[in-house]
Amino acid sequence: MDASDISDLLTTEEVAERFRVNPSTVRRWRLDGVGPRHVRIGSVYRYPLALLNEWVRKNLAETGRSRAEVAS
Repeated sequence: MDASDISDLLTTEEVAERFRVNPSTVRRWRLDGVGPRHVRIGSVYRYPLALLNEWVRKNLAETGRSRAEVAS
């Protein structure tokens, strides 16, 4: 991340809005260590957009598999 990425930092509320969840859910993800990577600046947390997109790609569920394939 470099200085040009500063405009791509999202707040907890903006991340929550993107995922249509409550901001407390994003905070819980952060505390549980399961949410997107973040930057802490003092007591403020920000989420770089590139890392948020990476987290989404990493957590994509596989689709299109039949139940038989899943069961085996």
